Amino acid sequence: MTNSDEHSPRGIPEDLPSHDQPDGPVSFYIDQLRPWGVRAYSAAGMSLEDANTVVDNQLWSDLRGVDTHGFQRVSWYINWFRDGSTDPKAQLEIVNETPAVVVADGNHGLGQLVITRFMEHLIEVASDSGMVAGVIRNSNDWGCGANYPYKAAEAGFVCFGTTTSVPNLAPFGSRRKLFGNNPIVWTFPRKNQPPIVLDMAMTPVALGKVLRARSEGTDIPESWGFLDRDGNPTVDPDVAMKGIVPAIGGYKGIGMITASNILAGILSGSAHTEDVAVGHRGQFFLLMDPAIFRDSEDYYRDIESMVDQIRAAGNEDVLPGQKVYLPGEIEQQTMEQRAEDGVVAYPGSVVRALHQVGEDVGVAFDCEVVE
Repeated sequence: MTNSDEHSPRGIPEDLPSHDQPDGPVSFYIDQLRPWGVRAYSAAGMSLEDANTVVDNQLWSDLRGVDTHGFQRVSWYINWFRDGSTDPKAQLEIVNETPAVVVADGNHGLGQLVITRFMEHLIEVASDSGMVAGVIRNSNDWGCGANYPYKAAEAGFVCFGTTTSVPNLAPFGSRRKLFGNNPIVWTFPRKNQPPIVLDMAMTPVALGKVLRARSEGTDIPESWGFLDRDGNPTVDPDVAMKGIVPAIGGYKGIGMITASNILAGILSGSAHTEDVAVGHRGQFFLLMDPAIFRDSEDYYRDIESMVDQIRAAGNEDVLPGQKVYLPGEIEQQTMEQRAEDGVVAYPGSVVRALHQVGEDVGVAFDCEVVE
């Protein structure tokens, strides 16, 4: 059931704690989650190839520790298929293309499918031209946004990406929800090393963490800065999502959100501002080959010089109790460790939702629990 409250984000389930959900995190084997996810999406109307793409994306999120954006959303997406807001069979359509610009339409398909296909195409175009800007309209939730620029960085491109999302933030000084969180991602390729990844929401924490706290029946830290509709601090995640959601840096964060709204919403020809809804989101990407700016070997040399300086600062002049990381390094380490273990864990609310969606589509969630 999606949320119909006028102050709650559109298309987000009313997922409150249930007495029958497991306590604490429950671990599962990745090699069992993957085929179950493919079967569930296929039963909901997707082709096997498309289902595999979406499941791989969602498990990539879970492996990186961004597990509020992975399998937690299987039930969201299948519910969107069932209510007609998202088409499980929709495919990417290229509307206009030049050597430096690509415009596409997602045809109200699942974001983690059509955006993946779009990024694959952008990489092909940029491989010839050296630089390409791309926009996609009538798209959807992109899950863990780092996924797509990460692919570009693996192909050797500096990449920027941003998206619209359903309204949950107000212009600075107002309580009227006009803007989505509209996260941004930057990735920078390294030679023989994972890329540098800056993936950030425009709020102090990703709103998926607030939604998870609501599903688990736990409070959120007051330090996150959420307010109720009257401007009072709140630790109740349900009140927080219906109240005033803070942007990082106050008016500066809202300014960055406005820019993303223009790039991914208005420039793409998709829905924007208060009209953004499930199936009507947009994305913007910019891919740049370092070699069109300078010798690529010099670029890679200077990237490693910067990394060495950051490492030295962390080793030689670190603050008490602190450790210095590159952007995205913690997530990269988490991904490598979880991939090696072959196991991911979900809180009880997610396990409950997976069982429910499995029952809904006739594919029982029978993955073995790792003791």
